[in-house]
Amino acid sequence: MDKLFVYLDGGARGEPGEAGIGIAMTDADGGVVEEISRLIGRSTTEVAEYRALIEGCRSALAYKPETVIFFTDNQRLANHVNGVFETREPHIKRLVEIAVGLLNQFPQWRVNYIDAKVNVRAPRLVEQAFHRTIKAQMTRERLELLLLARTAALSEPSLEKLVNYAERLEEEES
Repeated sequence: MDKLFVYLDGGARGEPGEAGIGIAMTDADGGVVEEISRLIGRSTTEVAEYRALIEGCRSALAYKPETVIFFTDNQRLANHVNGVFETREPHIKRLVEIAVGLLNQFPQWRVNYIDAKVNVRAPRLVEQAFHRTIKAQMTRERLELLLLARTAALSEPSLEKLVNYAERLEEEES
């Protein structure tokens, strides 16, 4: 592959809070090569942005592009990685070191700042990661309520059978 374009975003629900990353990779013709949308645990938005760059680098390396151009709507991240200025924050400094180490594995690379209005695909992928998790939580809560409602009318012997069955299921999953 000659050229790869990688759009990045990271976000958190709270500062810090549950965080996610979104990465959209396209080829020179604008065709989607790969999309990544996932939660990364508890973090700040700033750390999530750097983690998106790191994950974007790791994924892009598999395609062996001659040139890779990363796009972010975080000007601070672009400035740090491009060496325009350094950070005093040790945890951010470490993330920059990891990112630059990965970037230097590409023959040619750039990290460009773009306006948030242009970087639309990556933020949507971050939102998708949050929505999938919320949907899974809602499904689980609905099932738990349904189980509670169904067990309310059961006799004690039937409840004992149900508890025994649940214990066997737990053992199988372990």
